[in-house]
Formats: sequence, C-alpha cells, structure tokens
Amino acid sequence: MERRPVRSRYLSLVATLALAIPASAQSTYQVTTSPPVGFARKEAQTRTQNWLADLIRIDTQNPPGNELRVAEYLEAALSTAPSVETRILEISPERANFVARLHASHPTKKPVLVMAHMDVVGADATHWKTPPFEPTVQDGYLYGRGAIDDKGMLSAALCALFFLAKQRDSLDRDIILLATAGEESGGDGIEWMVEHEFNLIANAEFALNEGGRIRVENGRIPLVNIQTTEKIPYNVTARATGPSGHASIPLPNNSLAVLARAVARLHEWHPPVRMIESTRSYFSGLAQVEADSSMKQGMEILASSQDPAAIEEAADVVSREPRYNAILRTGISVTLLNGGIRTNVIPSEGTANFNVRLLPGEDIQEIVSEMNRVAGESQVVLSINGALRPSPPPSPTTTPLYAALKDAARSMAPGSVVTAFMSTGGTDGAVLRRKGIPTYGILPVPLTVEDELRMHGDNERVPIAGLGWAAEYQYRVLFAVASR
Repeated sequence: MERRPVRSRYLSLVATLALAIPASAQSTYQVTTSPPVGFARKEAQTRTQNWLADLIRIDTQNPPGNELRVAEYLEAALSTAPSVETRILEISPERANFVARLHASHPTKKPVLVMAHMDVVGADATHWKTPPFEPTVQDGYLYGRGAIDDKGMLSAALCALFFLAKQRDSLDRDIILLATAGEESGGDGIEWMVEHEFNLIANAEFALNEGGRIRVENGRIPLVNIQTTEKIPYNVTARATGPSGHASIPLPNNSLAVLARAVARLHEWHPPVRMIESTRSYFSGLAQVEADSSMKQGMEILASSQDPAAIEEAADVVSREPRYNAILRTGISVTLLNGGIRTNVIPSEGTANFNVRLLPGEDIQEIVSEMNRVAGESQVVLSINGALRPSPPPSPTTTPLYAALKDAARSMAPGSVVTAFMSTGGTDGAVLRRKGIPTYGILPVPLTVEDELRMHGDNERVPIAGLGWAAEYQYRVLFAVASR
C-alpha cells in the first residue's frame, strides 16, 4: 500500500481536553498488574481521549456519512508511526474506507485484523444536554455522538497501533487496521471492501471488531463477553389493504384497523426459544455473577439442560429482562407505521416495518411465513425487504485471538468471568465470518448497563478513565497474538 499525501485540513491531530475524572470513577479502571512492554499508560490515556474528541467533532451521521474526513484524519494521525502504510479507499463522493498496515520486522504468521467503523447514527440535538458533535467533559465522562459506537473503539485501536509500531521488531505478524464506512446503514463499507479491495485484508488469520461487552457493576468488572456470532438483521414489511372511503362512514375492514390488529398480535408473539453454543456459554458465565436467585437458577438451566420443557420454563423467567429475551429467540420489533393521506379519508393501504433479528442458522423465509400466520389477517401480507443473506457459522473459541482476548481480560480485571457471546445487534463482523475470517467482537471500554443503553440514544457518553483501559486492552490482545 502506498501512503497518500496527508490532506492539509487535518494536519492538526490533537485537541486538548482537561481530564476531569473523579476518584470514585477511577477506581473501576485501576489495573493492578504492570503495564505491558512498550505501553505507556498515561500517554495512552491522553492520546485516546484527544483522538476521540477530534473524531466526535467530525460529523459523520449516516446518512450521508462523510467518512472521508475521518479517513483523512486517521492518515494524519499515523503519519509519524514507523513502518505503517496507509491507504484511503474512496467508495463514493465524500465516503471512504481506511486501511493501515503495520509491517512486522519478521513476519512468519498471517496478519491480524482490527477494525471499527467511522459513521455514527443521527442525533437530535434538542434531546441532548450537550451538543452531540462538540466533545464535552462532565463528571468524568466524555459526551458526544459516537463516543461508544464506534469512535471510542476506533480511537483506542489507533492508540494501540501507534504503540505497537514502536515494537515492530518484536512482531511476527502484520497488524491491519480497517476503518469502514456505512456500518450503521447495513455494512456498505465492508461489503464494498469485500467486493473491490478484499486483497488488502484477505490473508488475515482472524479479526477483532466491536460487538462484545465489558460490564461494570458496583465499581468492578465481573463479566467480559466476547462476541463469537451475531444475529442477522432483516426488515419485513406488513402491508394491509382495504376499501377507501369517506371517514364519515366507518368501514369494518378499514386497512389501518386491520393493520393495527396484526401489529399487536406480532408484538405480543414470543417465537420459540432456541439455544446455541454461544448462548449456553453466555448464560453459564452470567449465572456466576447473577444476584437474583430465580434468574440465576433459570440461567443455570439454560446453560446445561437438554430438556425442552425445563428450558421453556427457565426462559419464561430469564426473558423478563428484555436483553436476555433477545438472546433466546428471534427478535421482532415494529419500528415504522405508515398510512393515511388526510384526516377525513379512510386509506386503502397501510404499512408497518418489522426489524427482524435471526439467530444463526435460521431461515428468514420460514420466519416470515410464521409471522403471516401469527398476524392472522387475510388483508395483511408480510414480505422481506432486500436480498437474502447467508448466516455465517460462529467463530471458534480455540484460536489464539480468542485466547488473547480472554487472557487480557483476566489480567486487567482479575476474577472476571469471560464468556462467548452472541450479539443481538448486527456488525461488520458477519461479512468477514461469511468470507471465512474468524471474527471476534469486543467493545473495549468497560461500561455499566445504563451507559451501554445510551448507544444510539440521547446523551451518548464514555467514561474517560475507560479510554486508557480500552487502549491497553487492545494493545495487550494484539501484542499477544502478533509478538514472537
């Protein structure tokens, strides 16, 4: 890869922010072990925070994305890193992927790939307490759209690569950083990469992406979930038809009334529970730290039982928590309702969109057939939007990368339970698994559930002290799999 000239408007790399981390917030992120060779904690904390602040300032709401500006920034940030080649891959006007490759001095193994995406979801500033694209420090947190998803991970990966470049004489495999466009709109950037420039990453032995979780509870890290697979998303349209007419004469087969009944039935429907290996592993680990006795018992049954009746009974208890319910079965959420043209007209058509998340190995056509049955209205027909996509197999837990993720977690958070995990959300990792590259997901910043739920929501924020933690975690993982 050839290094492109750095564009002048992003030569300035750092924006200074005052660290405002209360002592109580720091305690969660204190690492008692010595820093790994070649890693400077204080510098990493500052670099990661400053880089994240700058990236938040670059508005990459998707649509339209405008990821080219972030790609130019990343190129400038790595301009002084030794033996790192960079390349900006423009995929359409103002949109780009970014690839950086750190060349090992003595490469004898296939590369390891670390990736993150540059786009963010939209933000309604009227509902934020701080401007979403002005990084703001308050009470030990850095606020801004993308702080968690996914510019926090991108900044930490950038920092890890920066320090790893100084250790290249110890590396026996190249390290590739891939920053993608369009993840929030279904993976436009990674799909483009696979179609047009796959040769730049095709020989990676395995990849590290977003998707897993490092959970903070009561000032400690009890649980680390490493994503080995994920649900496959589809959008399904429910279309209701009926006679139109003047609203002064109510019609029994009003299309919107029919649609409303169908939507209500589908909303209340619970698809069957389906256990897979990663789900059993997840609940096995979760049971070890669960305080509620009934939930704990249910998780233990889900982790070990082969009795369908016992599993269903346990699932009824565990499913009271929506996050766990989504892991146990196909997810079906109504997200859009449309119909009507005037207040005094009965419309002839109405539609609803369902966002459907399939478990690995499920068939979307079979699911939609069952949804049509459950909807129970002859005037309503459900259909799949978009092309069918294969469901890739889960990544194995026997690779050196999975072992490194597990070891780094236990070193930095002694006593934590580390488990495989299926993400209910979609990521770019599914595309790499489909291409035969085992891919593992971790959101490397330790987060409480409350902060995690701000992802895609209002007032997204990241604990400042967790940024250095995230950079060190990624450095440890990558150094472990790439050093001699």
